[in-house]
Amino acid sequence: MAKIESYKIELKGLSDGIYEYDFHLDDDFFATVEDAEVAKGDVGVHLTIKKIEGNFDFKFLLNGVVKVQCDRCLDEMDCQIEAENGFTVKYGKENSDEGDKLVITEDCNEIDLSWYLYEFVALEIPITHAHPEGECNSEMEQLLQQYSGAKEVEDGEPVDSRWSELKKLIDNN
Repeated sequence: MAKIESYKIELKGLSDGIYEYDFHLDDDFFATVEDAEVAKGDVGVHLTIKKIEGNFDFKFLLNGVVKVQCDRCLDEMDCQIEAENGFTVKYGKENSDEGDKLVITEDCNEIDLSWYLYEFVALEIPITHAHPEGECNSEMEQLLQQYSGAKEVEDGEPVDSRWSELKKLIDNN
């Protein structure tokens, strides 16, 4: 991912206290992520950093919409993003990332949040994403129906003809 200057926070200059930042993740932001599931979006991020004795507690509130591809019809669809995430940053001897604890070396002056912001958005996208019933691209639904094995209708539900043949084996026993 290309580093974006506007998503960097300088840590060295912060004294103990609470700091607040607002970010906007738009199409340009998502375009910088290589091979990303999300290509477009409009997500607002409110970040609160609480610094106490060399520890930085980051709390992110995300709210907005991203565009993802529907699993059924392959058209673009909206996916609502509403999340709260966070992690702690502290100084140490060597860089390490232990889940919600990030250790950085003393010579590190700033932290680039762009990848973390993308990850927080990506984690909110459901594994399967499809339009609500009846809102998919009708042409694609017709093609799916035409080329799928679901030909017969049983109790209002399409049945794959291969399952019908297997069901005959069960009925013979």
